[in-house]
Amino acid sequence: MSSLLSRYAESVFWMARYFERAESLARILETQTSFQRGREDNSWAWIVALYSDEEAFAKAFGEPNADNVIRYYMAYADNPGSIQSSIRAARENARALRPMLSTDMWYQLNDFHNRIAAFGPGDFSEVRLSRTCDAIKRGCYAQLGIAENTFYRDETWPFFRLGLFLERADQTSRLLDVRFAQQQTGLACDERYDFTFWTILLRAASAYHSYRRLFPHHIDPKEVARFLVFDARLPRSLAYCLAEIQAMIELLRRDFGLRHASAAAEQVETMLLGLDTASKDGHLVEGLHRFNDWVQLRLMHLTEELGQAFFGYARPAGAASPPPAMSQTQSQTMTAH
Repeated sequence: MSSLLSRYAESVFWMARYFERAESLARILETQTSFQRGREDNSWAWIVALYSDEEAFAKAFGEPNADNVIRYYMAYADNPGSIQSSIRAARENARALRPMLSTDMWYQLNDFHNRIAAFGPGDFSEVRLSRTCDAIKRGCYAQLGIAENTFYRDETWPFFRLGLFLERADQTSRLLDVRFAQQQTGLACDERYDFTFWTILLRAASAYHSYRRLFPHHIDPKEVARFLVFDARLPRSLAYCLAEIQAMIELLRRDFGLRHASAAAEQVETMLLGLDTASKDGHLVEGLHRFNDWVQLRLMHLTEELGQAFFGYARPAGAASPPPAMSQTQSQTMTAH
């Protein structure tokens, strides 16, 4: 790849990731507002734990109450993972790509960016948060829809899809870790709320109606987890995301002659084999956090491989090796804890 194409490829990769990140975070915050209805406890600390932001959050705000957590993840400028920061970063990457974007996509992004920047304290209150999150999700849907219908299918298109599905796999994995994060921060996981919790989790993944088509009579935690991990027909499942990532890497190799993706392709293949192994584990829910840790580490190393292969990143001296492939024994060890 030329240095110019490398810059374009990296910008389009991260633009897609930031869109997906903003939408997914809006889903998490909306899930929290739904989950808290009718509950006496009002813990928001688990969201901070879910994103491993405890240290940075404590320095910025101290107590993880509703107002502080909402502000930190919605609009806090010093949090690069906040929704406003993500949309701003997406716009900056789009600016670098301006000659390659359709007028419709550029105008929509500017309008979306300005609407998000104009949100005030009232939009972030618990009472209005669900409406605000819905507006963010719809804005992201619009961006992705315009990209799907107007983006020219040259070498940059597979990088857009790679960024989108890498981030989606990461966020689905985090969504599946919500219960663990809640338990870690002391939030009671009462059986009375179990049906509600898994229902809300499905809705947060826009998967409720799809799940009900397969299981019309019940919501079972084990089936929900397996549905969000293994069902290759669900656009937010890990299996679907990894299949799309694999297809985009193969497209780069086959149609555009980019031969440096072998290591990344091998990592995706290893993750797919790991999913196949985990699919045979009857105790996945009990070991879901360990499984999610494995997925998160694998995705991090895959991102590094793509950066080194296509974006000009140097391989760090003494870099850690990716976590090993998951054997049947390892899968059973995960769930044994």
